[in-house]
Amino acid sequence: MSVVRKFRPPNRLAKLIKDRGGLMAKDAIAAAETGVESLREASLAVLDEVLAEIERRFGPGAPGRDAESFEALYGLTLQMIDVSTFVIDAGVDQAAISLAAITDSCAEAGVWRWNAIEVHLHALRLLRSVGAQLPAADRQAMLEGLYKVSYRKVDEL
Repeated sequence: MSVVRKFRPPNRLAKLIKDRGGLMAKDAIAAAETGVESLREASLAVLDEVLAEIERRFGPGAPGRDAESFEALYGLTLQMIDVSTFVIDAGVDQAAISLAAITDSCAEAGVWRWNAIEVHLHALRLLRSVGAQLPAADRQAMLEGLYKVSYRKVDEL
């Protein structure tokens, strides 16, 4: 009669983790979440500062806004997108992406679409203040309206 023998090759990855004091995946994820969370307040402050600067330079009644460059608004919008991770449930990131799309289309046409930019600024202000408390359907409807505005061409006005 033969005897069944089972062979288990050593798990090198498990050995490396144990031998070298490596982190378990769950511990690494927890540490990363803690690290990211430590950036929350600074990121929200940057978001508010950038939104205020956009309103100051490009908002309704801003002196000299016609002389501002498309690149300046686009750069500020990218800064907003970069730090909007912490308010993703408010829709600020998606509204900022839509504002970037409008800015890009304005740059291509060489013409500002102030009405569309102002609508986005009002929406960004609203989403930043109460976007997370809005019903998801209402927030989504607002964002879809912004998308429609952002993808409308200058010659369609």
